[in-house]
Amino acid sequence: MRSNCFHRIPHILGALLCSLLLAGPRPALAQQPGAQIQVSINPQQRFQMIDGFGVNFNGTYFRDAQKPMIDLLIDDLGATIFRLDPYGLLNWEVVNDDKDPNVMNWEYYNDRYSIPTFEASWAAARYLNSRGVRPFLTLSGTAPDWMLDDNAPPPQHRVCHQGALSKPAHLNPAMYGEFAEEIVSMLLYARTKARIDFEYFSPLNETDCYPAEGPRVDPEEISKVLDAIAQRMKKEGLGDVKLVVADQAMVTNNYIGPILHDDDLMKQVAVFSFHTYSEDSVGSQVERIRQSKYPETRVWLSEYGDLNDLDKSQENEWENFSLAATQRALRALNQGAMAALYWDAYDNYHEHYPRLTFYGLMQNVDHIYSPKKRYYAAKQLYHFVRPASQRIAAESNSPNLIVSAFRNGARNELILVGVKKGPPDHVRVGLPGGQPLPATWDLYETTRHLDCVKVDTLAIANGGAEFDLPYEGIFTLVGTIKK
Repeated sequence: MRSNCFHRIPHILGALLCSLLLAGPRPALAQQPGAQIQVSINPQQRFQMIDGFGVNFNGTYFRDAQKPMIDLLIDDLGATIFRLDPYGLLNWEVVNDDKDPNVMNWEYYNDRYSIPTFEASWAAARYLNSRGVRPFLTLSGTAPDWMLDDNAPPPQHRVCHQGALSKPAHLNPAMYGEFAEEIVSMLLYARTKARIDFEYFSPLNETDCYPAEGPRVDPEEISKVLDAIAQRMKKEGLGDVKLVVADQAMVTNNYIGPILHDDDLMKQVAVFSFHTYSEDSVGSQVERIRQSKYPETRVWLSEYGDLNDLDKSQENEWENFSLAATQRALRALNQGAMAALYWDAYDNYHEHYPRLTFYGLMQNVDHIYSPKKRYYAAKQLYHFVRPASQRIAAESNSPNLIVSAFRNGARNELILVGVKKGPPDHVRVGLPGGQPLPATWDLYETTRHLDCVKVDTLAIANGGAEFDLPYEGIFTLVGTIKK
């Protein structure tokens, strides 16, 4: 919740005074006179292109009241990727459609995909299409009981659940054909009958976080089930749809190794996707991809944010869902990710929990949607770093400041995004000489009491710019390169 004091004072100077008056106590860490953080940027050292930023979106409760919210996410936040889950579970085929995995029973499937839950998601997807967004379709939750067994040995990789389960959770290898039929039938309906325009599809979610998030599929099994899905997609005329895999919960698990060794499967894999809600990130996986036969395969952070959504305190909102979450996004980008998607777009009921959840960038109060502090934290990155920007070299000499830098060739801009947690408060950003540079930086900040506000325009002199930041905050510098 933003301070009423901020809204009563119209000018930035007043807002800064308000934030000082209302700020909680800082740790008693004396700053050395003249201490500063040094940030260096090298636009000549270039890395990955950015595909975009976005959100996870539960389509099952879509209604017209959400259209302005979607508009805000696109037009103001800058979201360009929507990872849309049309059902929230994988178990809609409660009984087998016809006992033959090679024949889709469309009398059965047409009925299932026209129930209100799916119809709401199709409407959400069509609205995204009308806004120029092709949703990235994804599936999550457990599979039908009749496709599961409890015959798998103890997992040899990291999993969320420890100990015995109350019911089978492992996807039975003998059912891979039936499983592929189920989910490809949904995909086929989405394209041919619901008339959804989409390009990417993730068929499995967090199979190392079973049973709630997905059925158990172990790393040594993943390529086999994906092979069954890819082959069925081709059979049904969906060979142009690009697979996003494996959306694993534990970012360090090696699900992608077996996939990278499957040449036929890799013809349909476009993106390797990972989730993180901790300091673990994508670096080791990016390196694994670079050392493979497919070094150009893209990497997305398809979920990030924070997990303790039931703590609605301002402190948790700021420290974890805003600061820590943005650090996770920047860390993944610095290690090679080309996209990052916040979990979640808005507060909503998730079937596979099942409960009302509060992970959203947007608060939902009786279907009136408004941005939270975490929205403005994400905006510091999403709004300014547009698709087709390229990450460039940037580093900070302080562990209290993480930075990422980008060059937007279309706009001829240099952008620096940073998250600061601790002293010193004075920052100097240095740029190399001998190349075109911005004349000024526009400085935007999100703090405890500012919401992605432009606070200053900084002159660049002697190869750099200096400014002061709050003890904790997220900032963005945007400068147009002189021609």
